[in-house]
Amino acid sequence: MSSSQLPSSSPDFETVNSLPRPLECLQGNPVPALFSKTFDLVDDPSLDPIISWGSSGVSFVVWDRTLFARHVLPRNFKHNNFSSFVRLLNTYVGTLYVF
Repeated sequence: MSSSQLPSSSPDFETVNSLPRPLECLQGNPVPALFSKTFDLVDDPSLDPIISWGSSGVSFVVWDRTLFARHVLPRNFKHNNFSSFVRLLNTYVGTLYVF
């Protein structure tokens, strides 16, 4: 099918290839410890009042920032700063929504 036969609503090749691809930098590389540790925290049912999966199951929510920073972060990372945790995640995945 030539490009002149594509429906007008189809994005062109250059547009599709220029779209950001989250975690593209990880292709073929081991998963960073930040991700595996964060996954383990989110997946731990004992921490659900503090951090858990969102309703969609593809995102997570920190329900209590204070407890997360005071008790969870220091046991799993080398700091207890919530903003630093968010900044680290932003390094890999782009914009996070913090409410």
